[in-house]
Amino acid sequence: MTFDHKTADIISHRKDNSIIPDFTSETMPTDVGEAYEIQKKVIESFGLNQLGWKVGCTTKMAQEFSGMSEPFSGAMFSETTFSSPELELSVYMNKPIIEPELCFEISEDLTDKNTPYDEKNIVNYIKSICPVIEIVDARYEKGWDIKALETISDNGVHSCLIMGNKLADWQEYDRLDSEMRLYVEGEFISGGKGRNVLGDPLRSVAWIANSLLERDQHIKAGEIITTGNTCDKPIFAEKNKTILAYFNGLGEVVIKLV
Repeated sequence: MTFDHKTADIISHRKDNSIIPDFTSETMPTDVGEAYEIQKKVIESFGLNQLGWKVGCTTKMAQEFSGMSEPFSGAMFSETTFSSPELELSVYMNKPIIEPELCFEISEDLTDKNTPYDEKNIVNYIKSICPVIEIVDARYEKGWDIKALETISDNGVHSCLIMGNKLADWQEYDRLDSEMRLYVEGEFISGGKGRNVLGDPLRSVAWIANSLLERDQHIKAGEIITTGNTCDKPIFAEKNKTILAYFNGLGEVVIKLV
């Protein structure tokens, strides 16, 4: 199957909110590069306003769950981003998972190809930090039994984003050890810390800054970057249940799927 046919197959099922047929040995992208090329075409087909980028597979738990050994990325959009509390969230989903994350707003274009970005120099480009819940969704027939090439092709399995309040004075926030606690209907379900994300969530921001430059793209001023799930286990979303992620020092994010 040609590149165009592989791309058209995902786009057609995305547009009518139907399950994407599983890739076969003939339809599977040949490598990560082709998977990101497919993703780029899929993103363009949405015709939405890009708000930023998500980074996934940044914790040991996520890598064990997905069978991946390095992060991946996808795009996020204004039209699928909501403000907390969002108690009537109605978005098409197949097998959604809740991911409480730390999100960083970028102050200027990140275009420097001469010096790789890392957790030390990336601090110069952070405008604010925000607690968020990303909802990811496996839209393939086999659900979450997917690997890197399938995940990347379908825009990093991003579904939607719910944002809490921004903190501009973010340097005072303990991004490594401040606790996150996740509750469903008031019952504690899981916890986590920022250091679960690659040891420092800013490494996640640096990773995507470098990764995009390798693909002749870049993070733009004002875009936001979600850095990956802080939880210590995957949490599947259930309808008609209130979900609250409390980030010590940042506040809470509340959603309810209907």
